[in-house]
Amino acid sequence: MTASDDANAEPIEVRRVWKVHDGQGREREAESALEEPLALHINENRVAILMRLPGMEKELAAGFCVSEGLVKDFDDIFTIHHCGQGLPAPGEEETDSSPESRNLVEIRTRPKALEVDPQMEVVRLIRVGCGAANADTAELPLPQISDGPIVAPEVLLGLDKIMRAGQLLHQRVGGVHGAALFNIAGETVVICEDLGRHNAVDKAVGYCLMRDIPLQDKILLCSGRLSYEMVTKAIRLRIPLLASMSAPTALALQLGERFNLTMVGYLRGRRMTIYTHPERISFEA
Repeated sequence: MTASDDANAEPIEVRRVWKVHDGQGREREAESALEEPLALHINENRVAILMRLPGMEKELAAGFCVSEGLVKDFDDIFTIHHCGQGLPAPGEEETDSSPESRNLVEIRTRPKALEVDPQMEVVRLIRVGCGAANADTAELPLPQISDGPIVAPEVLLGLDKIMRAGQLLHQRVGGVHGAALFNIAGETVVICEDLGRHNAVDKAVGYCLMRDIPLQDKILLCSGRLSYEMVTKAIRLRIPLLASMSAPTALALQLGERFNLTMVGYLRGRRMTIYTHPERISFEA
């Protein structure tokens, strides 16, 4: 299932441009991915403003709240209300909506479920995911991931091709990241795209959270680098195996080692590099 399965989902703007080749300019039409702010309110308090690709707003909000530790568990969330119907989630039909009304999601949680000061306003317009050079990983309130499952290397070596094939918007306009979740047999659960790699991950995990799909036995594949923030998301959700077509940072590797997360980088074609906890990947014939 991909986030572009619905033919009516078009988070694209078309404009006239000048394309220049060998000093000669010609006017043409060009497509660009839409970028809009999404305000996230929890119990009537603004928590974040996310610059995102329109679509899957509820999934993005759910994934963000749980993966960022704003709530401990998805069960802490009572309701997720998108103020104005946005672009549909995978497999859902689109209804008439105004683009101006789709930029707010309101969440209600059970009493005392919110893990941040309700008076604190966190505005996130750009999240680059660099991490902190001297962070103490031992003091982080993160869960220890359970051992297992065991995955065959052949399963991993085919996942980048599957995700690229599902990144329909990237193929069309470029400029977007992808995130995908697979089971240990390599079967696709969901493929999502967004302007930022954090948002793409939040949409993918939010898709599963809202549909009661377990994450503790899944493989998460990202198109961008594995930074501190990306790894903490996977650990909070107890995803055992995190892979990327790019590289991990040193601090991210420290976190992965500390909390029993298997991390794979440079997953491209027939090659990959296993950085932490290789015991989950079996090379037995």
